[in-house]
Amino acid sequence: MRVLPSKYYLAHFLEFIEFISGPCAHLLDEQDRHFIQMFNQLEEDAKCLFVRGQSRKSPVIKTASLYYEELTNIEHHLSELQLQGFYNSIGPQHFEQVLLHLTKAEIAQVLTLAGVSFKHSSQKIQLLESALEFAEFEHLFNLCQPDNLLYRGFDEQLNYFLFLFFGDLNSGLQKFSMRDLGIMQTKRGVSNDIARFDFIDEAKSAYFYAQQLRNLGNLSTQQLIHCAHQRDNFPSPHGTLANIYADRLLFQLGKKLLPIESKLALEILGASSEPQAQEKVIRERYKLGHKDWVKSQLENIIDQPESETLLAFAEDFLARKFGQKRTSELTDMLREKAQRLQIDEIYSDSVENGVKLFYQKRGKQVFRTENRLWRALFGLVFWEELFEIDNAALVTEFDHKPQSISHNCFYTTFEQAIETRLYRMTSNEMAFKQVSKIMLEKYATPNGIFRWHKSLLEVLAVFFDHVDIEDLKLHLRTMAQDFRTFGDGYPDLMVVDEQGLRFEEIKAPGDQLRKNQLLTIKQLRKAQFNVAVTQVEWFLDPNQVYAVVDIETTGGRANGHRITEIGIAKVVGGKVIDTWQTLLNPQRHIPHKITQLTGISNDMVADAPLFVEVADKLRDYLSDCVFVAHNVNFDYGFIRTEFERLEQNFRMPKLCTVREMRKAVPGLPSYSLANLTRHFDIDMTQHHRALSDAQAAAELLFIINRHRHAN
Repeated sequence: MRVLPSKYYLAHFLEFIEFISGPCAHLLDEQDRHFIQMFNQLEEDAKCLFVRGQSRKSPVIKTASLYYEELTNIEHHLSELQLQGFYNSIGPQHFEQVLLHLTKAEIAQVLTLAGVSFKHSSQKIQLLESALEFAEFEHLFNLCQPDNLLYRGFDEQLNYFLFLFFGDLNSGLQKFSMRDLGIMQTKRGVSNDIARFDFIDEAKSAYFYAQQLRNLGNLSTQQLIHCAHQRDNFPSPHGTLANIYADRLLFQLGKKLLPIESKLALEILGASSEPQAQEKVIRERYKLGHKDWVKSQLENIIDQPESETLLAFAEDFLARKFGQKRTSELTDMLREKAQRLQIDEIYSDSVENGVKLFYQKRGKQVFRTENRLWRALFGLVFWEELFEIDNAALVTEFDHKPQSISHNCFYTTFEQAIETRLYRMTSNEMAFKQVSKIMLEKYATPNGIFRWHKSLLEVLAVFFDHVDIEDLKLHLRTMAQDFRTFGDGYPDLMVVDEQGLRFEEIKAPGDQLRKNQLLTIKQLRKAQFNVAVTQVEWFLDPNQVYAVVDIETTGGRANGHRITEIGIAKVVGGKVIDTWQTLLNPQRHIPHKITQLTGISNDMVADAPLFVEVADKLRDYLSDCVFVAHNVNFDYGFIRTEFERLEQNFRMPKLCTVREMRKAVPGLPSYSLANLTRHFDIDMTQHHRALSDAQAAAELLFIINRHRHAN
């Protein structure tokens, strides 16, 4: 593991401050600049003492905890820091913060010292409210000795700086350490080190509303009501991000107030532009009997929808509550045209793979696409606008998404460039050439829009062979205009057969389409893509092929031991139709106790093939089968780990004969393979040899499947 230098935290802080005083200099007011100037004038160890305090969750810090072995003359530096306000003595003005620093038991002691009665079963927040109302600062002295505490200064400036750097209030300087330790991957080399905001009023108002939103969860009932009444005194939100935070604040505040003061809550919710807030108002006012108002609002939304999300809600709510036929075409299609497939219930944990295999057996090309295909298309087509133009790209290496995507303003920012790029996509061949070029140049570059994977180029090639270029351009424009809505919710599979290309959303029994899926499928259909919703019905396929596997190993841990033998019995319809067995050279010593157990010695495997030499043959043999084993995760885990050593994925549907025998024949004293074979009089010629154990487990599978068919 990497080791950080002794004063790593100071290096990180200086890197952080360099960004704030450089690209963000125009976003700083006089107090912000004064703090940076004062900090830069401190001696090195004094800087270290202040930065060390920044890692603490609470601004209330025990003086004794600020002594670090890499620092010298600590008392002198602490005095200097206190003189300049980097740390402050605890006073009555810090009473609330000190209380927040205390545990529930300590707050209870404060109440006792103040002579306040309380229930020990009360929650911490209730005790805290009582202490704030009835206790005094002096009641802290006998408990925590405020003289031994310091209050961290300049938190307001530092929190604002963190917001400018990371773009949120949840990130801290520890991310630098995580980066340097290799724990966190960042987008170093992709970011542009530019400011997130053009103007200081945008930055300050966005920070204000982000703070208010974060603090909402800590407010008492009375504080929530006070916050609602004070909203007219809040600063006007400037810029996209500030308006987003302001709308979210009103939505969350309104929701919290609903059970307290419903009239005030509806007023707050109505002031928010969040689609969820508008939906909540309509639902609540319908409950109150304001049906004429609700109907009018729904009709207005349908006539002039502000978003697809709100439109989908309005159409559905109007149809269900007022009996009018104003549902969307998508809703009608989902109800009337869902196709049904019977898939073996063994795929209940991976229904999409079950449907994929169903189609592949019938000669169709099938790919698991979901969001990956569409997000990759979007990222590759618009790579330059997303990542290579300063005012929209990643601000720092810690950013996950480009600014224009986070703020959902990609199209409005780059409308002309986007339309020019789409206009120049005149053919499938040209478009595929464009995205292939970007993929080859940028492969593996972290981007926050999509993940690279080895099969992506193959999927794109098939897609461009069959897509109508105008349909593709239409949907890419929709994604650019509202990526927040249409960046996910895409169908599970892309299927190509004699009828052309289509997408399928797969739903198992009991599954429902989510709202984002409804919206995205609707847009794909508007762009003339063929999208089906496939309902799966479970059944037991009598022709399902099972591969009953047993392995022998050098020990019990897949990461530390290796396979010495594999045995497979292939089963269909209650019969073993084929077997396969091989010894393997584990490339390590087989312990004597393992040889005693299995009979497999070092001499026996000396000339046996390595796993890499049988890997392709094994994968082919297991293809289209259900992987069955007695305690399946052991055998499956070892084989998967061997493939991982070859940098290959391994994934199959699994069935465990231990678990299924407990269901089929409950109440037995033991479900070990040896005891079950004795109980059912199953012949096992060589226990702890792979093929013999696999054939014995196959006999258990026959019992299990008879039970499954009977039920």
